[in-house]
Amino acid sequence: MALRRALRSCAAPMAPRAAPAAVAYLRAFRTDASRAATATAPAAGADGEAIASRRVSFAEPSGSPPPPPRRVVLGADGAVATEGTAILSGAASLSVAQAVAAVKAGAKGKFDETIDIAVRLGVDPKRSDMIVRGAANLPHGTGKTVRVCVFAEGEHADEARAAGADVVGGEELINEIKAGGATAIDFDKAVAHPAIMPKLAAVARVLGPRGMMPNPKVGTLTQDISAAVRAMKAGRVEFRAEKNAIVHASVGKTSFDDAALVANVNAFMATISDLRPRNVKGAPSATNYLKGASLSSTMGKGSHRIAKEALVKAAAEGAAARGAA
Repeated sequence: MALRRALRSCAAPMAPRAAPAAVAYLRAFRTDASRAATATAPAAGADGEAIASRRVSFAEPSGSPPPPPRRVVLGADGAVATEGTAILSGAASLSVAQAVAAVKAGAKGKFDETIDIAVRLGVDPKRSDMIVRGAANLPHGTGKTVRVCVFAEGEHADEARAAGADVVGGEELINEIKAGGATAIDFDKAVAHPAIMPKLAAVARVLGPRGMMPNPKVGTLTQDISAAVRAMKAGRVEFRAEKNAIVHASVGKTSFDDAALVANVNAFMATISDLRPRNVKGAPSATNYLKGASLSSTMGKGSHRIAKEALVKAAAEGAAARGAA
């Protein structure tokens, strides 16, 4: 009998068993919801103004719109420039000379800041046939003192010492680096002769992560030891496109004059253009290879973008200067 009464009470409708106040609240909630679903926008009055609504106002905002952002016009000395010498900070149409002047004007550090360039390329770095990697010889150097190490033995070691190498060694130097690890490295760049590469493989785990392992693609594994050492001392920069297809490199110091920095940028862009992937499926054309670039200093105020047309022109001028030399 108890089970029957329980089943009969569950089968009964819910509303009669609910409290009168709860039933009234549910009915009011359903009525308000139906009214909100069928509500329409209020009609406009005779004078064009929207009729006030209880929930939402459809009136247009009054007042004049805010003024557009103002571009900062700088000169080479950081002051407001005239139309002939104006440098628009953040504009996308700067030439190489204007970008160099803007970077030097914004460098306010108490030391000789380094000027870096970042070039965005139209390649897919995930593909092995589109990896952009190499080295550029800057005509005016980078302004940094570089210690060069040469792994060679016999007459090749004597050739390296004559060329001005700071550290020269063979199997003994390799064993020293193998035993001491990173603490035994007191040089910035490494050059090796192909004859010693089988022995140099023992310290590949130490030199490789630091970018010091000799590689024929960047000219650090070569039989011409003297030329490689002189190039390192003169201002050779190595680069490789990262996962976002951007190449970073240093092109000088803020103490350089504008002409020297422009020549370094032109030489770097000429080398980048020479490494454009060709004769492969999906390779970028000459117009889509260079996407853009920017110059910045160590503690400068932001970066200054260089126009795509200016990059193509800089690459052509750098190639012409290299051919004339």
